[in-house]
Amino acid sequence: MAYKTISLIATNAATDGAALRAALAIAQREEAHLEVFCVGIDPAHYDALSVGAIAVTVEIAITEARNRAASLAAWVAGIVPPGTPRVSVQEIVSPQLGLDFTVSRVARYSDLVVAARPYGPGRDATQVTLVEAALFATGAPVLIVPDDERDWSRPFGRVMVAWNESDVSFAAIRAAMPILKAADHVDLVMVDPPSHSPERSDPGGAVSLMLARHGIRCEVSILARTLPKVSEIILRFARDHGAEAIVMGAYGHSRFREAILGGATREMLEGAQLPLLMAH
Repeated sequence: MAYKTISLIATNAATDGAALRAALAIAQREEAHLEVFCVGIDPAHYDALSVGAIAVTVEIAITEARNRAASLAAWVAGIVPPGTPRVSVQEIVSPQLGLDFTVSRVARYSDLVVAARPYGPGRDATQVTLVEAALFATGAPVLIVPDDERDWSRPFGRVMVAWNESDVSFAAIRAAMPILKAADHVDLVMVDPPSHSPERSDPGGAVSLMLARHGIRCEVSILARTLPKVSEIILRFARDHGAEAIVMGAYGHSRFREAILGGATREMLEGAQLPLLMAH
């Protein structure tokens, strides 16, 4: 399997630039189709308005959302070189409360969704909604792109896989096969594997065998939980071993629990300075 349809949902030119350039470079490298959806969001809530006021308000809000979508499309045209093959740009209007449905509708046929980091300067709840909708509603893996500029014209040389034997972790490995096959080195990292696991006698052995049959040779590392957060251990290992990207499952717990109490997914999205390939 290869990534032949790559999607980017653009909502903010101030924060989506690095993700757009990454998506474009990856699509060109893989000879894939890039679909850029420029979404103008209507943030208005109409339930508290009178019937007469709703019609006027809706017309004004829709016009403003269309203008935002057109502005985003013009911004994309300024970055994508004229005549670039296999690139399509669509302008879309979406209500704020229906943004997750819009993402699921336009990106469901994608092999890979590229997105900007949802947390950080200039971000708001919109970016979080985009990433979560892509993960939960499309079935496609999501590549989270850091803000700094990188060379996307070549595959990742060294990739780290955060493996905890869960279904979401396994889904991420399957979704990352094109990336893992192209890498020179893959690290399979487990943090405090459970002692009651069926694989306790050979942690990581079964998944390593599966990867080897695909021509992917990986090195298994078992790490003790020496820091308060699992995300800190993962990021330290990635930094110490020169990983260029991290593959991991997303939202093993409910989104509500992670939003309120925290969790590895949110902590990685907040703290990682490397590209993250996530799947649910």
